[in-house]
Amino acid sequence: KWTIQKSLQTTKKYWSGLMNKNCLVCTPRSGSYYVLYHLAKERNITSGKEWYGRMKKIHYEIEKRRLWLTTQDNFIIKCMPMQLSNTVENIGISIEDRIEISIDILSDYNLIWLINKNKISQFCFRFIAQKTSDPTYKGINREYSDYNIDKRKTPPPNSFTATKKEFDRFMRIEKFTNNLRNFFPDCEEIIYEDFIKDKNIIHNPDYTKIFKNYKEIESWFR
Repeated sequence: KWTIQKSLQTTKKYWSGLMNKNCLVCTPRSGSYYVLYHLAKERNITSGKEWYGRMKKIHYEIEKRRLWLTTQDNFIIKCMPMQLSNTVENIGISIEDRIEISIDILSDYNLIWLINKNKISQFCFRFIAQKTSDPTYKGINREYSDYNIDKRKTPPPNSFTATKKEFDRFMRIEKFTNNLRNFFPDCEEIIYEDFIKDKNIIHNPDYTKIFKNYKEIESWFR
């Protein structure tokens, strides 16, 4: 379909082994920022950050970046799998086709699967990050989700109200990523809460008083 995709297929025939090509698989606001940083530092590998990020709206751009990585080694990138098929060419495709695209691309790497067990905190952090990055937001861009400790603020009480629409979106991404995990049963797994115990990070605040409808949020997760 794409010239670069065909070139990639040819390249892979002569490419022996995954060597030290790593990919941290995660979902939005799961703590991957800290895990990626510390893994790169501890294992002495280069951090490629969010290589297949949401700005890659054209499939050609994804394949071009994928092809370039076949020439690299000793790195770690992070990937949110649903972004791999969020392109103009793939609008309206089935979940099965999205899964197939993700499997194909992720098979290029040694996978490290990140799991954040505190889903309510993750959801709240993601919701606030989205709201404070919206063009209509009156405050400072992402002031409550900045990873710079000097810029991160704690939201005041009763300052946010989550929506069921965003919860459903959050859960669709979680379900997709969890289903994809079944195709890579032997990959390395990291539990976020265990990994950060001895790390210097900015912890999420107590959201129970920050969200007006926190009890409702809890009911959504039951």
